[in-house]
Amino acid sequence: MSSEIKDMKDDEVIGKLDKVADSLEMTSSQLSNVVTQQQLDLIRERISVAENEMTTLRSGYEILITRTAEHAAEADVGIEALADEQTALERDFAGLRALVITSFVLATISLIGLIVVSI
Repeated sequence: MSSEIKDMKDDEVIGKLDKVADSLEMTSSQLSNVVTQQQLDLIRERISVAENEMTTLRSGYEILITRTAEHAAEADVGIEALADEQTALERDFAGLRALVITSFVLATISLIGLIVVSI
């Protein structure tokens, strides 16, 4: 009989240990789910922040593109104006050069004429 009581006690201890193991397994699973849910919530929050930042960056990038296009158009107009000014300056320089050469030739002819008249 003592062996039966001992077997019963062993069975009770094993049953209790099984209950404790099941309880620990269930608790561990619940904690794992809680951690996983917290991680998912954190990931959702980070994704939301990243989406907001991407939207802000996209709008800023579009503004930058628009401004760059406007500045490029202004630069093209300025370059065209500078090219026109350079052409005009080159014509003016050519005219001045022609006038200087003409005045030199005229002065030389006048000087030769005075010398010839005075002899």
